[in-house]
Amino acid sequence: MKKSFYLSVFTILIFLLTLTVSKQAQAIPNPWIDCGDDIYCGAKKAGFNLPIRVANYSVRAMDGMLEIKFPLDRKRSVTLRKTQKYDDKMPNISGVYINYPINKAINIDGIVYNVRGDKNKFYVVNFVAETGYYSFYSEQGLKKSDIQYIYKLLSEAEAPRRQYDEKENLTIEELQELMRVDGIVEPVFTQDCFPRTLQKKGVTKDCFERANLGQDSICSASEIRMIREYYKKGQDKDPLNGSDEFCAVD
Repeated sequence: MKKSFYLSVFTILIFLLTLTVSKQAQAIPNPWIDCGDDIYCGAKKAGFNLPIRVANYSVRAMDGMLEIKFPLDRKRSVTLRKTQKYDDKMPNISGVYINYPINKAINIDGIVYNVRGDKNKFYVVNFVAETGYYSFYSEQGLKKSDIQYIYKLLSEAEAPRRQYDEKENLTIEELQELMRVDGIVEPVFTQDCFPRTLQKKGVTKDCFERANLGQDSICSASEIRMIREYYKKGQDKDPLNGSDEFCAVD
């Protein structure tokens, strides 16, 4: 009798504990949103853009963090994360907490990375730059050359202005080569007119001019969305004619 009683009490306690844990799990919302291959969706959620040029990527984001996953080669993939909110000198924002035998700082080409892995490969890499905090993780492992390659991709994405600041020094053909839409290089007309339509909505002239060169990393997510809608809808009859009717006054 006593054995049956204690067994019943134990069963009830387990049930109540399971119910409590289940309710707690349901009460915690998932902070991530999946954006598929829409980098602008991720930029809007994270609050910043990361126009990295890779193929076959997928994006997800939360407030203050952007994650992009893409294939490194036929056998390996990389999960890249960026945030701007951490204050620590070398934070781990990868979300990977495996206790690898190696956890140390290394210097590659003057850049300091915190790497975790074993004697053969690196798996988790974190580093700090002026533009934010970054991590990349590969379940299949990385070499130093892979780290250099990924850093180059990030550098090109975060500092696209460095060689294109002077538009006057570029030919029309070179300008056309620079326009990036949804990660794909496409031609664009030269744009001397900053449309009143966009000015009234709060888009800055600097952002608009940079975006026409595929350099939208200085734009906010809302500015990117409004510029895309402007071109998609053709909101002005002739926005490229340079007339006062359509152009904002400096």
